[in-house]
Amino acid sequence: MADTLTEPPVFIPQTVIPPDKPLPMVRGLLQMIANPLYVWPKAMYENPYHGVRWIGRTFHYFRQPDHMKAVFLDHADIFEKSPFQRRLVRPAAGDGLLSAVGEHWKFQRRAASPAFRIDALRAMVPAFSTSAQETAERMKSAGADTPINVMGEMQHATLDVIVETILGGADPGFAYDAVAHSVTEYIETMGKPDMFDMFGAPNWIPRPWARRGRVAAAGLKKAAVDAIGRRRLSVSQKKDLLGLLLAARDPETGKGLSDIELRDNVVTFIGAGHETTALALTYSLYLIANTPEVQDRLLKEVRDVCGDRQIDADMVDAMPFHEQVIKESMRLYPPVAIIDRMANADIDLGPVKVKKGDLAFALIYIMHRHKLLWENPERFDPDRFSEERSEGRTRFQYMPFGAGPRICIGMKFAYMEAVAILATLVRALKFRPNPLHRVEPNIRITLRPEGGMPLYVEKR
Repeated sequence: MADTLTEPPVFIPQTVIPPDKPLPMVRGLLQMIANPLYVWPKAMYENPYHGVRWIGRTFHYFRQPDHMKAVFLDHADIFEKSPFQRRLVRPAAGDGLLSAVGEHWKFQRRAASPAFRIDALRAMVPAFSTSAQETAERMKSAGADTPINVMGEMQHATLDVIVETILGGADPGFAYDAVAHSVTEYIETMGKPDMFDMFGAPNWIPRPWARRGRVAAAGLKKAAVDAIGRRRLSVSQKKDLLGLLLAARDPETGKGLSDIELRDNVVTFIGAGHETTALALTYSLYLIANTPEVQDRLLKEVRDVCGDRQIDADMVDAMPFHEQVIKESMRLYPPVAIIDRMANADIDLGPVKVKKGDLAFALIYIMHRHKLLWENPERFDPDRFSEERSEGRTRFQYMPFGAGPRICIGMKFAYMEAVAILATLVRALKFRPNPLHRVEPNIRITLRPEGGMPLYVEKR
């Protein structure tokens, strides 16, 4: 009898199960603070739009590409950073690239852009590979019968990369563990709405319960200031991001970045730069641990392209399936799952009437799983990002890095870093699922899995 070709088994990754219908008001408010994913009902994954009137203004919940294009590109001047979003990030990142607006933002974006040109990024790939190799060696030592929290390992790896590529390499004064702890403390305590936010209270009202987050923010700022101070005292002329920021001048005024602007952007790149890529890798390892056939394809690709050699930029370009896995991971679990804006003027978006002061919520997580946009949206299917199947897909249907003028400046950096690290790990290690752990993503500033991501890992 001839062999019969069969499709690989379908894997539906774990996530939060949405409610069948909207929650009662009080319960919904409390759940929004605990985890918004438990608030948004199933209908939001099937319908194109709805708005909610609350305390004098409308909350617009967008999850369709045409609305995303309007908010982030066509009318980006009308939909500005909201006070709520700025409250989440400003205590740590100040007025760096994440929260600055207007000409202040444009100047900082111009100053940082040279560090993210493709030639500069390609030169960083060896640093990505080295960090991944060191991570693989740490993970080998745990033993195949002991689950490893791969989230912590990915955070360690990507923070190593940030120190090497952003701050110019080994820095004995940089306290890795303390910085990583501060990032986690800040996200867990400050990175969520509170009851004051639900009722529109201004940001200047004190939040006594946020003390841990303020301490963490102070720790991140001190780490940045100290790193800048050490660089100024050194004779180094490295062309890393910090060096470029120190040398940056506005072409029109000749003005450089102030000490506060330098600090805020270093904090931004330390925090956001390693957190988002670490999460993309964390969820990718969970997904491939549960799909051996996908893990085998990755292993074959890295062995065919790289052999036993350290991964370089040309090899990253030659491993499209690795990038497909990363992209599908960020579709299912976008590191930034929601982005909010506030309208500074009235505007009509087709049938949707937006008034000045209204809030627009771009629900990236829901859009990435929306039944009108994706075939079998709950299924893990890296081939949906193959060149053939990507044709015709709008750029505003998939937004793990935002969109428009303020699209993440580090997007290409993150893709190249994630591919190099994933390929290095898969070549050295085999990842197996942990049936005792339930994957429950929770929206803070980023989409973190509750309880980390314990997986079984064995060396090849």
